[in-house]
Amino acid sequence: MPSLLRNNRYPSSKKFWLSVSVACLSLPLVSFSAFAIEYNEASEKQTTDKQTTDKQGTETQEPAKPATESAKADPQKPVASKSDASQNDADSEKSSTDKKDSATNETSSSDRAAQTRGQARPLPATPVDDRSARTGAKAKGDITFDDIKFDIEKDGAFERSMLTEDIENMHKKSVRLRGYILPASVFQQTGIKKFVLVRDNQECCFGPGAALYDCVMVEMTEGKSANFTTRPVAVRGTFMIDDESYQYPDGGHYAIYKMVATEVK
Repeated sequence: MPSLLRNNRYPSSKKFWLSVSVACLSLPLVSFSAFAIEYNEASEKQTTDKQTTDKQGTETQEPAKPATESAKADPQKPVASKSDASQNDADSEKSSTDKKDSATNETSSSDRAAQTRGQARPLPATPVDDRSARTGAKAKGDITFDDIKFDIEKDGAFERSMLTEDIENMHKKSVRLRGYILPASVFQQTGIKKFVLVRDNQECCFGPGAALYDCVMVEMTEGKSANFTTRPVAVRGTFMIDDESYQYPDGGHYAIYKMVATEVK
């Protein structure tokens, strides 16, 4: 276009309008270029501003945690209280006790199994032996129904040879024996002169079917008597073996022991 103007091929009026036309055509291109440049700059600035804003927002939403915050408990986990700690200690102690009981039960089971198989097992602690105490008591004259017991079959015939040497040595010795007054052997509550002293307060200790060593025929000395009671009594007197006086009419003994008593308490 400029070359056409320089060559003066158009009249001056036409040159003017031609220049105007060229300017009009060029103006949109210039404006579009300026707009494009401005748009690009605006876009870059908006992108930069957005990145800056996002970064600031992130810093605001997630501030740096202080060092002490790491020591805080996790909010998802319950905080153990003192009562919880006490409960945990109690549970631990109970668990320990249960383990000990379990170990004891296992030991007892192993001991029983060892006995079943005939194996040796550790002996338990030996209890205090009272045999020496019983020997001392017998030496003082304190005897029990166990001390006058001997071997005899139920309802079997009695023979003097069945008595042990210790029982024979008690004959005509002063002793004290504890037992019960047989209710069926007395007919009054006070002033009793004769009665049967038995091991316990059951009727089975005297008469047919009863063991001969579970009863003693008691006779009070002159001027002495006893009062009936259902409680145990201690009879003091002379112990004797009498295998002739206390027999059934058709044979057999219902008693072989006798005491001539001076005191009943």
